[in-house]
Amino acid sequence: MRGVPRVDDRKVISGIIHVIRYGLRWRDAPAGYGLHKTLYNRFVRWSRAGVFDRIFQALAAESTATGTLM
Repeated sequence: MRGVPRVDDRKVISGIIHVIRYGLRWRDAPAGYGLHKTLYNRFVRWSRAGVFDRIFQALAAESTATGTLM
């Protein structure tokens, strides 16, 4: 394997949520989530691939099935 080791996906998702939740610029993301460029690139790639749409659909289906609001 060459290059920099891949940042954990869970850490990246947490970083993306943090940036969006607090209205930050990508470059202002806390370093603990990884490089801001990594967060941004994965957000764009996953958005284009429909990853977040599938996550939200699954959460909505679970909420409907259990009768709970998330």
